[in-house]
Amino acid sequence: MAATKTAKTLYGAAQLAGAANVNASEWNLSTAYGGLATVKITNGATAPTAAPVVKFYVGEATGVKRLLYQVTGDTVNSSVTDLVCEVPASAMFVNINMANLGGNAITVEAYGQELTTI
Repeated sequence: MAATKTAKTLYGAAQLAGAANVNASEWNLSTAYGGLATVKITNGATAPTAAPVVKFYVGEATGVKRLLYQVTGDTVNSSVTDLVCEVPASAMFVNINMANLGGNAITVEAYGQELTTI
């Protein structure tokens, strides 16, 4: 039996200034069997002075945020870091917050892969 999976762009690649944060689009998984959330962080030629932080939230209703997983990037010049969080089938809504805690800009992007048919 074949499974059906759907790719989602939750936040297209965009520069995030130092000491700023951004939320990806809320991801509705209420009719799916879970998914995989990924965030890509690309540091500039001069990396941020503090590691960026990514928080993955789940909730039982739109806008509800309960922390599922938190992970940090790095402070290495020109590095590319892929951060991955498996979202369980029981999750209904997913929110991702990406925070640049350092002084130099970074590029962030967020994607999802959802399982819609088994």
